[in-house]
Amino acid sequence: MGELLALDWQAVDFDAGTIRFHGTVIRVTGQGLFVQDHTKSRAGMRTIRPPAWVMDILKRRHAKSESRWVFPSASGTLRDLDNTRGRFRQVVNGTEFAGLHPHDFRHYVAGMLDDAGLTAREIADYLGHERISTTQEDYMERGVVGEDAGPALGERPTIQPLKSEG
Repeated sequence: MGELLALDWQAVDFDAGTIRFHGTVIRVTGQGLFVQDHTKSRAGMRTIRPPAWVMDILKRRHAKSESRWVFPSASGTLRDLDNTRGRFRQVVNGTEFAGLHPHDFRHYVAGMLDDAGLTAREIADYLGHERISTTQEDYMERGVVGEDAGPALGERPTIQPLKSEG
């Protein structure tokens, strides 16, 4: 969520169809909200190509925007993480998404990418995970165990009895 709230319009390349994640919103006690110039990990500093429909929504948003931030507060400043989570709960209350946390959508995206056949490395890169194991253990579900292994092992082999020596 902090990465999304830190996005400014310079990080969105409409011609290339990409978004560059370059920081995260943090609160400094007594000073307010700031964009930290890095994400939680090096892998979080990434450029992604979201679906075309996302870029279309962002184009429309940009045309009406008067803020440098892609997802600003009502006054055009950085949006607070806690307020955003609270607002999210209000928006989804009474819908099929009630009870979900914004982070649950990262899991949903990981599942969709997994179902589409992307490798764990590709999914980790898209989500900004430094370690593939994080993606595999926390974001990808296990399917039918051995689904691809069974056919790869082929037909039942003919087993010849061992000849006893003697």
